[in-house]
Amino acid sequence: MITLHKLTIIGLGAGDLDQLSLGTYRKLQEANFIIARTEQHAAALELRAEGIVIKSFDYIYEKHDSFENVYEEIVDLLIKMCLEKPVTYVVPGHPLVAEMTVQLLIEKEQQGIIKLEIAGGSSFLDPMFAALRIDPIEGFQLLDGTDMKCDDVHMTQHVLIGQVYDAFVASE
Repeated sequence: MITLHKLTIIGLGAGDLDQLSLGTYRKLQEANFIIARTEQHAAALELRAEGIVIKSFDYIYEKHDSFENVYEEIVDLLIKMCLEKPVTYVVPGHPLVAEMTVQLLIEKEQQGIIKLEIAGGSSFLDPMFAALRIDPIEGFQLLDGTDMKCDDVHMTQHVLIGQVYDAFVASE
């Protein structure tokens, strides 16, 4: 039976290193191999400036026409990397908020293919609630702007729409 090393998934938060908890920062300092879904994140750039080596999957985005194919390749590569050594995978925000690669990895964990540790990272939701003065206990919806239908919107709750990353998605 093939044994995989643990995959640690760490969220880099919604901004710079100052948003990371001390515990999360220490995990990153102690990691032997770190790979980022994308290095296009302030915290990743700051970690590199501090001398922490971070590889990235940015090159995969250039190879595919759809995010689905990008995410599937990233997950496949992470599993292969875990055959060789423990891997720390860093993602923007919180790993469990709008992060498809993490959802795919959780499916692999449920199938017994890989063992995950998920840690750290605040999502964009906390600063959004603060800026809009919304208490989430009042109810809110977080919708995916790339896969949204009018019927998804419940006007009795606050509605936040994520994944609006360009003018086309916004116009849709």
